[in-house]
Amino acid sequence: MLSEQKTPTEQVATFAGNTEIAELTIGNSRFGIGIIMAMAGFVGVWGCICFVNGIVQSHSIQELARGIFTAFTGI
Repeated sequence: MLSEQKTPTEQVATFAGNTEIAELTIGNSRFGIGIIMAMAGFVGVWGCICFVNGIVQSHSIQELARGIFTAFTGI
């Protein structure tokens, strides 16, 4: 079976193209992580604003506690 396989006659002379692709990949992953972190920050700020709005609109501590309990448990 080994005698039937063909071996390539040409060899690669340089790997310069692979080095450029690796640097570009690192840059793209940093950009992607930056986008994800920015979106997570927006969601966090939005959640805090909604939480403060819920506190302001509640009329008593009991209503606030009931709303938080409902939000966490879904009951």
